[in-house]
Amino acid sequence: MNRDTLEANLRQIVGDSNFLSGPPDGPALVVRPGTTQEVAECLKLFHAKQVPVVTLGGLTGLVHGTHTPPHYFGISTERLNRIESFDPGTRLLAVGAGTKLETVHDFAADNDLRYGVDLGARGSCTIGGNIATNAGGNSVVRFGMTRSNVVGLEVVLSDGTILTDLRGLPKNNAGYDLKQIFIGSEGTLGVVTKAMLKLNRRPAGTATVLLALDDLKSALAVMDAMECACGSSLLALEIMWDRYFEKVSAALSAETPPLPPGHPVYLLAQAEGEDTTEQAVDSLVGALESIDNIIDSALATTPAQESRLWSIRDGSDVIERAHKQVLSFDVSMRPNQYAAYIADVEAQLMARIPDAVAYCFGHLADGNIHFMIGHDGSSPDAVRLIEDCVYDPLAHYKPSSILAEHGIGREKVRNLWRSRSSSEIAVMNRIVRVLIPLGF
Repeated sequence: MNRDTLEANLRQIVGDSNFLSGPPDGPALVVRPGTTQEVAECLKLFHAKQVPVVTLGGLTGLVHGTHTPPHYFGISTERLNRIESFDPGTRLLAVGAGTKLETVHDFAADNDLRYGVDLGARGSCTIGGNIATNAGGNSVVRFGMTRSNVVGLEVVLSDGTILTDLRGLPKNNAGYDLKQIFIGSEGTLGVVTKAMLKLNRRPAGTATVLLALDDLKSALAVMDAMECACGSSLLALEIMWDRYFEKVSAALSAETPPLPPGHPVYLLAQAEGEDTTEQAVDSLVGALESIDNIIDSALATTPAQESRLWSIRDGSDVIERAHKQVLSFDVSMRPNQYAAYIADVEAQLMARIPDAVAYCFGHLADGNIHFMIGHDGSSPDAVRLIEDCVYDPLAHYKPSSILAEHGIGREKVRNLWRSRSSSEIAVMNRIVRVLIPLGF
């Protein structure tokens, strides 16, 4: 089968209107199947021709997972975007892989429920992409990563084999839990086509507080107090350092920012009230009564007020626009090591690439720091130097990981050895060889 015949056969499967040119820095051609069966038929053809394939979701990834040579083909899940079924009794929702995360949140809200995974890219990222990367986001402290919110999957393997487990049973120890192999595999083992998600009861209300603090020690004291006082009603606990907060709040606030810039650390906490919003307010205020070193605070008790505070935490695209080039990093460690580690990274950057500017923020309770490092692109070796500035110091902080929630993609593969042993990497490669015998 030559290339022209392959393309003709693919057009027959998906239709001419769903055979498209690919995105920049990605595959030259993309197919958009509309059903699981069409995905399977496309993959059978690719398998027979030994053509490399990459799966395209919402294209919101930060590690170049879809950046491939042009001879690759892309399979887009864009048309697999239906709400398949919903069982109010079990609160289980089946959706196509191309369904936007925001669509799931809207559906849940319409049914007085909620979905536990939330992140800034909710309007464009897809459920299939969330599953492929085991996305984390703002509510991990309450609901866990995507892995904890998926109860069933349908996946198509490289040879077109369809694996379906959408039973949604809370307990099923009949052999391996195969869905877990695919969650977090970044599309390297198969194409997710459907998912069954666990929804949760919606609280009566939520409240959010933004705090200005002197240092990380104060932030950790607030975290301890909130975990004790709020318990499971604590939904999120996010940290922003001064440079990030100042840059984003100034860009987003048409009026005066909710707190003035210039303080070392800002903490954003959200709690829920099971019966009333006042319960959420009481949880947050009660937790802070014993904390003496809070410099300033802003309390939000309405959705509009909360949205204003959260827009700062979710406004990282401001950083993207502020510099000619920006590299994103996503590391994890024990929260009490943040301050020393960030100081080490800043010192390395100052010594090796002085024009680089680091913006730090992340998920305090989860031990996850995000760096966005902007630079002017003048150094031809800037990417490697900046990576070394971030990753070399990380070796001194144990346990730690170069990848907390963004995934490996193509950008981080060369640094995987920093967080995984040779035996772990060998087992990963053995799994790939079993499920993708022709390679990728």
